[in-house]
Amino acid sequence: MNKNLIIKTLTASVLILYTGISFGQIIDNDQAHPYIKWRQIETENYRLLFPETFTFTAKKLVQQLPTLRKYSSQDLAISPRKITLVLQGNHVSQNGYVQLAPRKSEFYPVPSSTADNQEWLPNLALHELRHVAQFDKLTGRLKAPFFEQLALALYGLNLPAWYFEGDAVQVETIYSDGGRGRLPSWEMPLRANLLSGENYAFNKYVLGSFKDNVPSHYTIGFFMNSYITNHFGLNSHEKIMDNMHNKLLRPFNFQRAVKHVTGAKPPLIYKQTIAELTGIWKETDLNNYIKNEIKTEKSKFPSDYLLPQIDSKHDLYTLKSSPQAVNKIIRIDSAGKETEVVKTGIQITPYFHLRGNEIVWDEYRKDARFGKQTYSVVTLYNIDTKQLKTITKNTRYYAPALHPTQALIAVVEVDLAGKSYLVFLDSDSGKVVERIDIPEGMHIQQPKFNESGNKIVAIAVSKQGTNLLTIDLQTKTQMLQMAWGNQELERPFFVGDELFFKAHYDGRDNIYRLPTNTKTPVKVTDARFGAFNGNVVDDKLLYNDYQYNGYKLAQQPITSSTKQAMQTASRLFVAPTLDQVSDRDSIFTDDSTLLVKPYSLNKHMLNFHSLSISSTNFESFDNYIPGLFWLSNDVLNTTQVRLGYEYDPDIAKSIYSAEVSYKRFLPVFTARYANRGLVGNAVSSAQQNQIVMFDYRDHQATFEVSVPLSIYRQNTVYSYGANFGTSYTKRYDLSIALRNFNETIAFPLNYQVYFNKNSMRSRMDLAPRWGQNLSVTYRHLPFENQLNGSIFSIRTNFYLPGLLLNHSLQLRFAAQESNGRYQGSYDIPMVSGWGNFQSAIVKNTAMATYRMPLFYPDWSIGSLAYIKRFQGLLFSDFQNVHRQAAPKSFGVGISADLNVFRYVLPDINIAARLTYINDVSASRLLVPTFGMSYAY
Repeated sequence: MNKNLIIKTLTASVLILYTGISFGQIIDNDQAHPYIKWRQIETENYRLLFPETFTFTAKKLVQQLPTLRKYSSQDLAISPRKITLVLQGNHVSQNGYVQLAPRKSEFYPVPSSTADNQEWLPNLALHELRHVAQFDKLTGRLKAPFFEQLALALYGLNLPAWYFEGDAVQVETIYSDGGRGRLPSWEMPLRANLLSGENYAFNKYVLGSFKDNVPSHYTIGFFMNSYITNHFGLNSHEKIMDNMHNKLLRPFNFQRAVKHVTGAKPPLIYKQTIAELTGIWKETDLNNYIKNEIKTEKSKFPSDYLLPQIDSKHDLYTLKSSPQAVNKIIRIDSAGKETEVVKTGIQITPYFHLRGNEIVWDEYRKDARFGKQTYSVVTLYNIDTKQLKTITKNTRYYAPALHPTQALIAVVEVDLAGKSYLVFLDSDSGKVVERIDIPEGMHIQQPKFNESGNKIVAIAVSKQGTNLLTIDLQTKTQMLQMAWGNQELERPFFVGDELFFKAHYDGRDNIYRLPTNTKTPVKVTDARFGAFNGNVVDDKLLYNDYQYNGYKLAQQPITSSTKQAMQTASRLFVAPTLDQVSDRDSIFTDDSTLLVKPYSLNKHMLNFHSLSISSTNFESFDNYIPGLFWLSNDVLNTTQVRLGYEYDPDIAKSIYSAEVSYKRFLPVFTARYANRGLVGNAVSSAQQNQIVMFDYRDHQATFEVSVPLSIYRQNTVYSYGANFGTSYTKRYDLSIALRNFNETIAFPLNYQVYFNKNSMRSRMDLAPRWGQNLSVTYRHLPFENQLNGSIFSIRTNFYLPGLLLNHSLQLRFAAQESNGRYQGSYDIPMVSGWGNFQSAIVKNTAMATYRMPLFYPDWSIGSLAYIKRFQGLLFSDFQNVHRQAAPKSFGVGISADLNVFRYVLPDINIAARLTYINDVSASRLLVPTFGMSYAY
């Protein structure tokens, strides 16, 4: 689960306190497909929205919500206000978030093949409802229709991400029988680092690293929150937030509150947590650990070699993942040499299955226009012919497994109602051959055939926990193989009549076997940190042995000297907190009282929630003009309204505006009206062609239609679309009398089409390794009698691999032709340093840029900044290349990727460039420039 609490904006007070460094708004702007019929259930504390097909699951969740609400908020002594919960049942990515502006929480409730130790949706809801309680505890008095954005900004300013996410993970753990805090795999990366001598600073665990394996801030946040709760009581988090909520503008508010409650600031809490964890884990560390690693190519960066499998030629195949490259299936020969076989696309869970010369896996796909209409499709690759084929389209299939002898593929399907099936596909056509029902309330994962192909084993997940389910394909008999529990089971498979699988009975992940006619597993591996993804070939067990620098390959013989599995897990770090939790009573809503009603999007289009000082939701501060805007967004992201006032101090003029954007259907429609104060230039014929300035105002109405489309195909992203726009402008209140001044500009038209094809980037890539991007724009004035003119432009952008891995060469060429009213206007990018020399009319420009990572320091400048990476830049720009081949400018640059004030977001890039102007008219030859950009 990678659930993100969305941090949106900082307001005027934040800008004053932090001199322009702010969180920008991360808005989930995607829409669900318009064919969905939305339904709602309204209770005292929630309005639940969901697709009609998801009604059964929604009603089940509503029955659980009173209990989940109690667990998520009781220790904060808060009763959260009513909130809208949206179940995106057509979105297969497992995730969720809470946001203000507008106030809502979205759950992506469809279970996938990702292993867990309990039912997915209630655990997700428990985690996200904790964020709701956090919001209301800290900034709940700031409400719609004016102050939700301010509330979220102050929340993001005061609470660090490691704290609010770690706190939510702790709650999902202590108030359920599962939760990530109970999983050895959750603590494993941190445990491996500490016991392997890889000791990192607080900032590195909070903010991450390009070069080293550090778990996310969720992990260190969970352990630090648990340390606070273990030592200072279950009500310590209420005390911290109580100390903060009336002092939201106090400098270092969180640090002061933590020190007030615990006597220590967060960096010291981190050291104390690490010291305690190290002591616990050293006590249970293996002294006789035998490393059975299969040698692979050396790398100075962490790398994972997942799911080892052997083909009929005894070649070893594995899915390789590293920060330097996108995921790919590779073949490793006996000398350890690696050969790429095929790249995989985006996967919800890393996976592939090999049989003979065929490889099958599932990939995550999205609708071209509607980002919350997503799919999981099946892809088949032939090693000999190198033919890649996606055999299903717009499906919800997971974890495909090839039949040992027949042209069949077994997959798990989760339908639009959330019900699971075992489905058999024809491997040539992708058509359904057979569908087997799974008992109601049970989800299955990771199916695998036995050697003869007449049985299937899969993981079963229900409200009772997890189990192994076998299905006899001849008799259709389904049988649970063990007692229900809360083990995180993974990758079960048959060896003869026995079952092998990953579990963690003694507190570490290992491969277990389940002997015939018994429900008592025995341990096969004895890994120091964790063993995963087992596969038996010729009486040898291949598996992944986790180390501090990734999942490595290992093998060992299968012998009878296996160890009995311990039935009690080793000590949980959160155990002292569990001792404080006494009330686990459940509260249920009577199903008969639940009324399901249609939900009308049109009736809920207007939802004013916030005053803001930015018309762009802080996505950019380029050409920022101060103002005040009243914002409305409906909870399904279909309609956005902005009413605004701006004052431009450079020209001492004000702007009044209103904008509506409607995104429910394929085209996006945007209409805007503005009344603007402007300044213009004119030539005075009476004073020997002297340039004079004049003031005026205008009414401007604009209308735009866009069709933005994007899709994933294997490791390539395609984005393409078309835009159309027009406007009507009426000018008035001129400060001087002018001749030949056009008071009306009626309906100029502009058109754009674009197509982009770019390879997916690895974590360390500075740009796509390969990319082709084309955009064509045309603007003209077909309805004007007094004005004429047109402009046609074409922009291209190409990416190629650099000399070394993660280096990038970018080549750009753009050209335009303009006349009449548009003469002197530019729709193409200009060369670096433009404006520092006398330029003729520009017809075309070209650019070559070489980017390279320099080094990855992971430097901390106290709590002020944390620098992850330095980048280098070489560039050369050309202008009017049909006349002059020499570069018009060239230069060098350096930039740093960093985070500030221990905020996980935004990721900031600070850059400096030195440009040499190659023109005799240059006012100066060397032009230094500095810039800052940020991303989320």
